[in-house]
Amino acid sequence: MRSASEPQGARSYASKLLVLGLFVLPVALTVAVLASPWFRQIRAAQIERNERLLQAVESGDIEQVRRVLTGGAVVNARTRAGLTALSVAIIRGYDDIALLLIEKGASLDARDRSGDRDNQHPGNSPVHYAAIYGRTRVLQAMLERGVSPNLRDRNGRTLLMLAVENGHYDTVQMLLQRGADPTARSALGETALQLAQRRGDLRLEQLIRKHSPH
Repeated sequence: MRSASEPQGARSYASKLLVLGLFVLPVALTVAVLASPWFRQIRAAQIERNERLLQAVESGDIEQVRRVLTGGAVVNARTRAGLTALSVAIIRGYDDIALLLIEKGASLDARDRSGDRDNQHPGNSPVHYAAIYGRTRVLQAMLERGVSPNLRDRNGRTLLMLAVENGHYDTVQMLLQRGADPTARSALGETALQLAQRRGDLRLEQLIRKHSPH
């Protein structure tokens, strides 16, 4: 004679199998898809499109950049050093390409691999490079999209400090007009004014003093 607990035990066993299936089946399907020749072909094609985007940016060919983006290249494609297409455009001085990539949704906060391995101090973003290289138009477009004019790098330097260090008067002026704090201090305790003085750049000193609280 069957005990009253048998149906309950069977239901419990079936429930366990169902739960196990809900977890195992998706994983098994994912592994099968990733291992399939079809997926490898799709991935290889995507990598090729991304490489073509990076090559177009490197060469400064904005029309080719438009074409490969339309053809499915990922706007945040990266180099082996972790630089996004936007960072490459900024470093190379292709402002129009950089503005196009921003318009297409390029990440402004994508960090490269210039930081430490543990990511306790992340690398530079396209915003940092815009300040370092004095790409005033590009940096202004970034600020208009909500980037703080007082964003800092891994060493506590603000965008203003990075622009001052590299002698970019127009970028410094724009940042000050957009609310950058001239009294902020880096991790080493330096202000933008002190950095300008160390450069011996009188124009920058006067500009910073003009926007400093008295």
